[in-house]
Amino acid sequence: MFGARVQVKDLKLGEEETFELVGPGDEDYDNNKILTTSPIAQALLGKKRGDKVEVQVPMGKLQFEILDISFP
Repeated sequence: MFGARVQVKDLKLGEEETFELVGPGDEDYDNNKILTTSPIAQALLGKKRGDKVEVQVPMGKLQFEILDISFP
């Protein structure tokens, strides 16, 4: 899944975001490049378009619907 871009919709806020799953040293949280070992990436791994995921993060629970997965 390295390099995958996952477009999600935040089900609480109604906002769309795109995360790029990267390996150590390539993370850039300001640009949504997250480590594959992060809680969000772990929740997204193995999922497909249309799946809904819930992620426990330090600031609470996030709920996403996966809109698209691509490999640029």
